[in-house]
Amino acid sequence: MVLGLTGKYCSGKNFVARFFTLRGWYELDVDRFGHDALITMSDSIVKAFSTDILFKDGSIDRKKLGAVVFSNKSKLSLLESIIHPEMVNRCRREVEINSNRNILINAAILHHMKLNYLCDSILWVESSLFSRLTRGIRRDNLSFLSIIRRIYGQRKLDAKYWVEDVDIHSIQNSCSGNSLEADVNSLIDKLEERV
Repeated sequence: MVLGLTGKYCSGKNFVARFFTLRGWYELDVDRFGHDALITMSDSIVKAFSTDILFKDGSIDRKKLGAVVFSNKSKLSLLESIIHPEMVNRCRREVEINSNRNILINAAILHHMKLNYLCDSILWVESSLFSRLTRGIRRDNLSFLSIIRRIYGQRKLDAKYWVEDVDIHSIQNSCSGNSLEADVNSLIDKLEERV
């Protein structure tokens, strides 16, 4: 079973993913693949964005790069054209290598990267705008304006617009951790019954 886990910025995808890994699912963290791709594709990224995005040691400063790409749609598209193929290929390899396991593909832009085609089912994590804002401020230590830009950039990211040949499940991530855990474990039970 391959389950795609997705949702908007700071909806709680990583929190939900933990419940799956505790139950023995193998998580493919696509954000982590992106961080790795920043290293392996660094020469191409610097060529596209200049040395202004580097730390003094020559490594990419993700905050500087983020400030550039999240404020300019064409620059975001350029960065994606450099790192997404690497991330998608790694995901495909991991799914093939671990085909005998239950796999969770944790990716905010699962559909944008066309990773949904690797999935047997999809889980959408929903959370209120207020919760997402407070999590973003607390977790990422970004300015309110930076967080609003990220949220605005994902305004069209919504499960109701998808046409899929697989089941789409939805989980509400409110403030109650116990309720969320029960909902996720109930879904895991249903998914594992199918395998």
